[in-house]
Amino acid sequence: MAKRKLDEINAGSMADIAFLLLIFFLVTTTMEVDAGISRNLPLKRELPPNYIPPPVHDRDVLIIMANSQDQLLVEGEFMDIEDLEQKVRDFYLANQDGRDNDIKMPMWTRIDGSIIATEIAKLKDAIENGPADLVQMNKDDLAKWEKRKIVFEEVGPYSEISNSALIQLKNQSNTSYGLYIEIQNILKKVVNDLKREECNRRGWKNFDDLDPEDDDDAAKLEMLQVLVPERIIEAKIEI
Repeated sequence: MAKRKLDEINAGSMADIAFLLLIFFLVTTTMEVDAGISRNLPLKRELPPNYIPPPVHDRDVLIIMANSQDQLLVEGEFMDIEDLEQKVRDFYLANQDGRDNDIKMPMWTRIDGSIIATEIAKLKDAIENGPADLVQMNKDDLAKWEKRKIVFEEVGPYSEISNSALIQLKNQSNTSYGLYIEIQNILKKVVNDLKREECNRRGWKNFDDLDPEDDDDAAKLEMLQVLVPERIIEAKIEI
């Protein structure tokens, strides 16, 4: 009995169909992208051989520590994460009125036209006549006072937190990423909230609506960096 010959299936178009399906899924599928943390890292500065940095007072540094057991310590004392936001706000605002209301928090200084003119003149003289190894440092300080001058010309006399005030974040090697991000979010939220309040106080556009591509908005964002400085540094990870 003769074997029945089976008809062959033409699979020539299967590769084309599979390729089209692959393209379809690549185009329509969304992928989760990890978001980074925006942070300006300080540039390394070569200090002159005999340069003695100005003293930093304990009250000007808020030390936040996340240990390997995911416990939060602020200034060496255990704290619930829910209380951190208020602590950071107090660090910024406790002495904002210029009075020493809390001896553990940074002082504020009144900035006006005469102070700005004096400091700019002093720094220009130091750049021209001072030690050569301090020229770049004096130029950097002069740039900061030029920014203060711009702010003063726009808003008039204003108060500024201590120049050495900063928040130092420390983490141990086994600190969970979740706690680290939660702390970072709180620090960023406080700074942004203070910038929103500053915009409202000055009668400016809402902070969240400021467009860095717009010249006027970009100028206001620059001034906010002076009025509400974001001084957050991260110390070396501790074992």
